[in-house]
Amino acid sequence: MPDAPAPTITIRGDLVSSEIVPEIRQNRKIISKEKKLNTPSLGVNNPFLQNQKGDTNYDNNPFLSNSAIASNEVNNKPSVNNKPRKPFVNNKPPVNNEPHKASKNNTANVAVFIRNPFLQNKTKSELKCEEYGRQILDTTEVLPLVGGNPKIITVNSKKCETVNRLVVGGVTASPGDFPHMVALGAKTTDGSFTFSCGGTLIASEWVLTAAHCTYGPKSPTNVRIGMHNLRDNAQGITATINKIIRHPSYKPPAMYADIALVKLNTVVVFNNEIRPACLYHQYDTVPAQGWVTGWGVTDSDILEQSDQLQKASLDIIDNIACAIKYNKSIIVPYGIMPSMICAGDPRGWEKDTCQGDSGGPLQILHPENECLFQLLGITSFGLGCAIPNTPGIYTRVSHYLNWIEDNVWP
Repeated sequence: MPDAPAPTITIRGDLVSSEIVPEIRQNRKIISKEKKLNTPSLGVNNPFLQNQKGDTNYDNNPFLSNSAIASNEVNNKPSVNNKPRKPFVNNKPPVNNEPHKASKNNTANVAVFIRNPFLQNKTKSELKCEEYGRQILDTTEVLPLVGGNPKIITVNSKKCETVNRLVVGGVTASPGDFPHMVALGAKTTDGSFTFSCGGTLIASEWVLTAAHCTYGPKSPTNVRIGMHNLRDNAQGITATINKIIRHPSYKPPAMYADIALVKLNTVVVFNNEIRPACLYHQYDTVPAQGWVTGWGVTDSDILEQSDQLQKASLDIIDNIACAIKYNKSIIVPYGIMPSMICAGDPRGWEKDTCQGDSGGPLQILHPENECLFQLLGITSFGLGCAIPNTPGIYTRVSHYLNWIEDNVWP
């Protein structure tokens, strides 16, 4: 019998030229399928994994550790995002694994901080996230007339009309579950919308996506926000793209710094169907799990994209274990870096992102606001879809906070 075909590195968007990366299949989508038996076999040529006789301390290797941030990712050039950041002060668990249960009076308890702005030391994106929460919950901050430590009062506020009930598994999301979800694509001559990649609304004029989704002749020209079904043209809004800013360290075919900002020509008005996501700030730790969403392929054998938004829960996997699977690829010639997150389904490897999911979010519910999500990562690429012991790769958003803030909130 002929040998089984070798697994293919798949970029989760369809905009990378085949002339640049001839073996790459583009676009990545949520997939729920039967466990595959053909585990890929890759040679070991990653210089950071060569010495496996016990004299290599993986925990202290800055290129592999989830707790280290490499300031020099490629060619020993200084990182664009190398400004020092103060750690995000939040001792609460970063992920909520339980679905929200509405109270009998249809209200939610919301903690409102009374703060003196002269005592705060928060980033621009943290302050914007607090602003989003006030807009959604219709609450205001009260400034004390005298100085002192911040105090906390608890108030009852009307909760979101749509409760985020996250179901584990590759299943269809309910309309309004992910109000920050954006579809990138282009309008055809007949007025229909051609979908290419996912994205995340992070401000009234800005969408965060993968750089490879904006690279090449099929770069998007339009976005759709606030819709669930791609075929339903009556849902949500459509906006044209003003400009695209790719991270300066993105150098295809390598997939490092696979992140881009999309500025819209429309100032989006937030409502129950359209709300921004907040940025996750902790770069030395990640939650145990996150959720992925997209309109991509749901069965890698059929390669047919979904019209309805799909969602799945994935485990965050340590970069060291992930690096072994990706140590022979032209798209990560220096191996898996701390600027990336690995995520998969180790309980059966039946859930994954796949073709069409590129640019979409890896996210968690905000631990202090049930109406908002925090964006952990951006769907980037993977070795096939739902391959056993092979996580997908996501751009780590917290690694690029300075760059995002300098462009979105200058």
